[in-house]
Amino acid sequence: MPDFPTLPNSSPTANPEAYLRLNDVRLRDISVVSQNGQDMSIMNQYAVFEITEDLFQNNLSGVISNIDASNIVSNFPLTGEEFLIISFGTPGSSEEIELLFLIDKVIDRAPLKNKQSQFYDIHVVCPTFLLNLFSDVSKSYTGTVSNAVKDIFTNHINGEEASRKKLITNEATSGEQHLIIPSWNAFTSINWLAKRAMSENNPKSCDYVFYQDLDGFHFRSISSLFDKEVSQTYIFGADNAIDFIRDDPNSQINMQKSYQNIRKLVASGFDRSKETMWGAYSSNVMIHDIVTKSYSKVDYKYLDDFDQKSSLNNNPIMSKGNIYSNKPNSKKYFVPSHLNLYGEPSESEENSGTDGIENWLPRHDAQLLQLCSSSIEIDVAGDTSRRVGDKVTAIVNSFEGVDQQGRVKLDHLITGDYIITKIKHTIHKTEGHKQKMKLCKESNIEPTSRNLSIDSGPSSDIGNILQ
Repeated sequence: MPDFPTLPNSSPTANPEAYLRLNDVRLRDISVVSQNGQDMSIMNQYAVFEITEDLFQNNLSGVISNIDASNIVSNFPLTGEEFLIISFGTPGSSEEIELLFLIDKVIDRAPLKNKQSQFYDIHVVCPTFLLNLFSDVSKSYTGTVSNAVKDIFTNHINGEEASRKKLITNEATSGEQHLIIPSWNAFTSINWLAKRAMSENNPKSCDYVFYQDLDGFHFRSISSLFDKEVSQTYIFGADNAIDFIRDDPNSQINMQKSYQNIRKLVASGFDRSKETMWGAYSSNVMIHDIVTKSYSKVDYKYLDDFDQKSSLNNNPIMSKGNIYSNKPNSKKYFVPSHLNLYGEPSESEENSGTDGIENWLPRHDAQLLQLCSSSIEIDVAGDTSRRVGDKVTAIVNSFEGVDQQGRVKLDHLITGDYIITKIKHTIHKTEGHKQKMKLCKESNIEPTSRNLSIDSGPSSDIGNILQ
């Protein structure tokens, strides 16, 4: 075949691994695999695939919507014992990701108008979810919480077959505890241990979570994520925060500009009554020793703790004179104790069975509530290098227009550093890869000012009512 000359002003051939269009994704395959090893690609049948990773959920989950003209459900068939494998990646940004799911259920098969095809959803979960349902943890532990988590994960979750997963992060915890797991499944056991965990680096960090992202499993404190480097900056409302367009069909898109653009934003409100009832800002713990017939009382106050642990943005979400953090009677805990339950006391503990409970009991739920009290949900271009637990920055212009000089102010309550707590990856056959993310923060970039003072003395009627 003769060599054809290059036409004048023609563009070079596009790199197949380059980011070439908005929401670009390389979806290599979606296959169903039976127990006997038979596999079938459903690339021609899928319409939308959603994968969800959540900082407060133990497992990945997903839903794939199919337009099926081959009646796969009956002819393959699908019985709930099959696996689903998906391979995909964002070109130019990260390695290809391959995920193995277990088909959990098929919902509502609806025939289309031609009566020769049907539409239905296939729900999938990580195979470790099934391993967890089959597990039975009946064991006593003496030592740190993180060591107990490692033992449970190794013996009850980390399967030997294709579903084998890694515990990538197991952050060290402080304090020796005497624990008995009474025939619980693995996830219930680890979630219970997470509530009792205190960071080895800072015992006031009691916000441990156990979750799975696209890489594997993590047992860690949320506070440890605050010290990470910012992995991405997202911008809403700025003139240059737009999806970048190619100069010619074969040129590569500037991914950074496309990634930064927040296409849709919803800023959450707050629910102070609910947070107060759950002890987010203050509480007290009453510890009653049934041997000595004595008791002790320990108060937890949000602002007393704030400067003693890491934060995202340096300034608490509450002002110094707020009406919530100095009211420990708003949430009360009562805990029985037993002096020398595990033998003679040592220098570091009383062997009471509840050693350290005054630290983790009021703080775990409180610190998670504080993180979630200020959040935004954003829609952005798909990026398989993002993970729940990543630290990111959101820059949001104030919703009040420009001033007389044409300048735009930032919304200081929304702008700041955040932790990604949830990502929903949506891979659409025609629209590509999009992400909906929930970002949370427990602090603000500027001090919270109080426009109305309630500490000015008897002349303040509001102050008299709330004090």
